[in-house]
Amino acid sequence: MSLTSKERLMRIFANKPIDRPAIKLWGSWNYRKGDKLLHPSYEPAMIKAAEKTDLVVNAHSPFFMFCGQVDIVRRKNVEINDPLWYEEHIVFHTPMGQLRRVDRISKIGEPGFTIEYPVKQPEDIKRMLSMPYEPFPYVDNIEEQQQLLGDRGIVLYRIDHIAYALYRMIGSENLAYFTHDCRDLLMEALDVFSKRLYAHVEEALNHGVRVPFSWVGPELLIPPLLSEKDFMDFCFDYDKHICDMVHNAGSYIWVHCHGKVRNLIEKFIEMGVDVLNPLEPPKNGDVDLDEVARTFKNRIGLEGNIEMQDFYDESEEVIREKIKTCVQSGKQSNRFIMCTSAGFMDFPTPSKQYLDNIMTYIDYGYECVNNARY
Repeated sequence: MSLTSKERLMRIFANKPIDRPAIKLWGSWNYRKGDKLLHPSYEPAMIKAAEKTDLVVNAHSPFFMFCGQVDIVRRKNVEINDPLWYEEHIVFHTPMGQLRRVDRISKIGEPGFTIEYPVKQPEDIKRMLSMPYEPFPYVDNIEEQQQLLGDRGIVLYRIDHIAYALYRMIGSENLAYFTHDCRDLLMEALDVFSKRLYAHVEEALNHGVRVPFSWVGPELLIPPLLSEKDFMDFCFDYDKHICDMVHNAGSYIWVHCHGKVRNLIEKFIEMGVDVLNPLEPPKNGDVDLDEVARTFKNRIGLEGNIEMQDFYDESEEVIREKIKTCVQSGKQSNRFIMCTSAGFMDFPTPSKQYLDNIMTYIDYGYECVNNARY
């Protein structure tokens, strides 16, 4: 058996026999000369990834959980006397008063962060929910993205996540407090958000979307920030309905969840997740890939297990050994996609060591997955 990347990845989702494990470099696409890169030094890796790896890109349709297309949000960039950073002030003008968010944004492409969340106290949840909501007209870019890929990979249809949307308004600290202090208000918000996202998913399905649906966000609903009960209440109970909707229409589910997920894999299977990413090893995660692949076999697609931060710190020899072990372990599941735990092009000034390790990942990883044919 010899499969194209598109065939291989889709058969992993569908739990059908494949020729070999897949290899994915998160953040790569079917690169063409002139495509925008964060830094020119990424180009050799991008070219090589487009040639050798199994490509996965995202498509979407317009969606804004909090008010849809209703024009009540105002944004303003504010200089802070810093050559590398500025602030974006975002004000939600609700019928019950203003809510303000402040993000610190890099001028050179570094990851940003939030320094002020809109929901600061329980009554702000009521303000958030008082915003009128009107969905956007449906349109997507799936066909365009797939045409750019050809048979080099697949398109995932990215949707928002119900509880992650709530987190983005509240932040980690208050979310943890509110699960005890005003849990009923959190559940009220999740009920409202779920109706909006379910309608969005139904609209996509009615428009013929059958590529795998994908989302990120459950990592904010698991230990150590929240409990496993919180995960079940805030994530599982709401997300399972989307999995059922998508499966009933004949498509699949991809979920990204950083952190220590070993004790939750069975729950993700029950939820209906077809491929779970990124299955981080210790110390960021707790996934022993050999044990997980032997335990769960082909009950769920396994994607990841290569820690991105190792590319900054480790030697080529260490990276090669991690890749070899990863492929040997993951192969046992018959549904394995070796993948980095994060996007490879997230920093504007990558070191030579980092770039060299990326090239090693592509070249040696490609060799290893081809030596692991079934």
